[in-house]
Amino acid sequence: MKYTSEVFDIAQSKLEERRLTAISEANRRRIQVENDFPEIRRINEQLSNTLAEISLGMKSENVREAIDMIAEKNLAAQKQLVFFLEAAGLGKDYLRPEFVCKKCNDTGFVSGKRCECFEELLKKTAISKLNEQCRVKLCRFEEFSLEFYEGKDRATMENVLNICKKYARGFSCNSDSLLFYGGTGLSKTFMSSAIASQVINNGFSVTYDSFSNYVRLLENERFGRSDTHTMSLLISADLVILDDLGSEMYSPFGEASLYEIINTRINYGLPTIVSTNLSFDELEKKYNERIYSRLCCTFIPIEFVGRDIRMQKRFGK
Repeated sequence: MKYTSEVFDIAQSKLEERRLTAISEANRRRIQVENDFPEIRRINEQLSNTLAEISLGMKSENVREAIDMIAEKNLAAQKQLVFFLEAAGLGKDYLRPEFVCKKCNDTGFVSGKRCECFEELLKKTAISKLNEQCRVKLCRFEEFSLEFYEGKDRATMENVLNICKKYARGFSCNSDSLLFYGGTGLSKTFMSSAIASQVINNGFSVTYDSFSNYVRLLENERFGRSDTHTMSLLISADLVILDDLGSEMYSPFGEASLYEIINTRINYGLPTIVSTNLSFDELEKKYNERIYSRLCCTFIPIEFVGRDIRMQKRFGK
């Protein structure tokens, strides 16, 4: 996947911060241990002089013998260090930096190629930049109120709330895709954003916005008005939320984009959440058979019921 220079710089800066933090913390532990255990300080000083000893050994008449002696001495010192650390109940690796990624030690590269951790950080950074353009406010489930629903509608929406909470708590890249449908102003966008908020907090990459905004971004990129790569992010993010499907102006490009997003993510086995004010009959009329079939057959439908909450707030119950 291609990334802008801004995304690359941000991700690389975060990676370097991880590495420096791990090294700094290891130094803090070393200083503390050396203050508490003078013998460990002596061994560390001996080990730190190894390079200087090698430099002198290279000047001796028998270089091979000198280097072998230094190596043997160094190995003995390392064994002593492990002995004292374990005797102190600290563990043999206590003085080593605890890097987030054990494969690349937070350098971002393994054998000259980008490490998986760097690729994931680049993707999350690009998605974060994409989400900055979204006008949907992230919400929390605790903010949701059932006071605007009555009777059977309240019971139904309480069940919807519990389903969404469970979905967000147990989210994985193998989770089901969901189709939120129902009239306007019934909290479909709220529930989507609450799921997004928790899933993001759980460490997953999530894109969330209205489908019409995504179409606009994709069109800008198609005609060279932007150097971002929205489609790549929409088909690779751990979770994609397409809000307010059906409100966009119809265009062959928009319909083709919708099919590519949904179909590719189905093929990858990645979950998508779609919300719409349209009924199933209206979806069938607005979109082609391939899109309608996938929405109906691969997404779990969740109906939102009640009366428009925005209207209730505006004019009272």
